[in-house]
Amino acid sequence: MLGVKLNRDASQQAEQGELVGFLAECKAGDVAFFDNEEGKITHVGIMLSPNEIIHSSAKVKIDPIDDQGIFNKELGKYSHKLRIIKRFVE
Repeated sequence: MLGVKLNRDASQQAEQGELVGFLAECKAGDVAFFDNEEGKITHVGIMLSPNEIIHSSAKVKIDPIDDQGIFNKELGKYSHKLRIIKRFVE
């Protein structure tokens, strides 16, 4: 709808867009990428604000996010480690 062409996989998408330097600078619609223990991008979500993200992990949900990553309130622990945030639309 916005004319932005994204690659299929999260690891490929992480190579696109403009880097957002800090979580506090993100805007609604920015895309956050998360990596695993080996450093491979394995998860992606859309920022709603600098402290909330919508993503799908077994189900679509809104979770808190900080510089460490996504905090799963149901499990009481971090579920995904934040790697980078990218902006695709101004």
